[in-house]
Amino acid sequence: MVNLYLGGRIKDVARFDVAFFWLATWFKGKIYLHLSTRIGMGDLVHSCIFFCSFLPCIYDEEVFQFSDIYDEEHFTTTLQDSVKVVHEIPLELMEVYDFNISNIPIFRVQAWATAKHYLEEVYPVLSEQRVIRIAPFANRLAIDVPRDIQFLRCLANYEALRFSLPISTLAKKLVNRMIDKSSSSEGKYVSVHLRFEEDMVAFSCCVYDGGEAEKSEMDSIRVKGWGKKFKRKAHIIAPDLNRINGKCPMTPLEVGMMLRGMGFSNNTPIYLASGNIYRAARNLAPLLKMFPLLQTKESLAAPEELASFEGYSSRLAALDYMVCLFSEVFVTTQGGNFPHFLMGHRRFLYNGHAKTIKPDKTQLVFLLQDTRISWKAFKDQMKTMVAESDRKGIMVPRVRKSNRKASVFSNPIPDCRCLWESTNLTLKWTHTSHAPDL
Repeated sequence: MVNLYLGGRIKDVARFDVAFFWLATWFKGKIYLHLSTRIGMGDLVHSCIFFCSFLPCIYDEEVFQFSDIYDEEHFTTTLQDSVKVVHEIPLELMEVYDFNISNIPIFRVQAWATAKHYLEEVYPVLSEQRVIRIAPFANRLAIDVPRDIQFLRCLANYEALRFSLPISTLAKKLVNRMIDKSSSSEGKYVSVHLRFEEDMVAFSCCVYDGGEAEKSEMDSIRVKGWGKKFKRKAHIIAPDLNRINGKCPMTPLEVGMMLRGMGFSNNTPIYLASGNIYRAARNLAPLLKMFPLLQTKESLAAPEELASFEGYSSRLAALDYMVCLFSEVFVTTQGGNFPHFLMGHRRFLYNGHAKTIKPDKTQLVFLLQDTRISWKAFKDQMKTMVAESDRKGIMVPRVRKSNRKASVFSNPIPDCRCLWESTNLTLKWTHTSHAPDL
């Protein structure tokens, strides 16, 4: 029997960007594992054997298991007709590597690998060794793949991966409470993903308050988080250039001005998805003044409800993810896995009809720095920016080998429409009702 072990870590809270479904997607339909350790396109078995690592993972100094974030039983059950998921590598295989997974040689797969590459390069090694460890896992799978493989990718992405019961239970409560607090707008609310945490500000190398105090503080945070990376001669720190290019995290004040300019009034219910805001008391004040109905997970949940989540950034981010998922409008202010996958998930649930505002930050920086611009002119520019964001949101990007925007993670329709129709996931509930189970 040829056995496959998949190693890797769960990354961030991007519910789709986990290693577990990537190889399942590839091996179903194109690479079959035959009982006699041989592959033949005319003599195929109907399922492959897929070994997942449910061992503890470490990410950003946070130790957790797959089941801490995701519903493990639902994952394995959903994929059982296509992929057999087990928890351990057979002892006779582990004995070869002194019962240490890290002793298994790493097999490196080229980025955006095709089915042909896996058949010709990966499978022969797998057949001989019976177990392989592939690293890294990011972007190892081509965007354009045959339909049967794409369907399994959709299945794993939008059906198999579901948050664990503790996360989903509290998340549903937060969604319902947010809906209740949005009664003035028929239960509809706007979610905003704000990346103005201390580490994001430091990593961006942008200047905000300025002065020696901020510089000293940011230098200290960068050394603590990334060692000597920012001290190397080859690393150029250009805060002004970063800001002009729209690479600086938006401040709460800038987000507030943008939203008001786009036409959101001060009685708009806002859900703010974020970690610990840099100098929160000072920086959040203007945003709260502009949007007094603003809520966060901390304001919606009781301290005892969040107690078991404290210190676990991935689980806290999962709560934010779910509340943003069911918002009427989602506003992203910075790149990253969170907004990338959330936009795709919302498009899937709403059959492509999910409003996301993705501002043009380079243009926004120019407008915010223009001290001569009138409020009316600024509002006109913001409305144009929203219209352009809407236009791009309904476009289906052309499929290219490494075009992330064309993947089923960002644009699941039409590739995942069959799954959407077969599982009848159309959200027929209104925002005045309670959130559905997912």
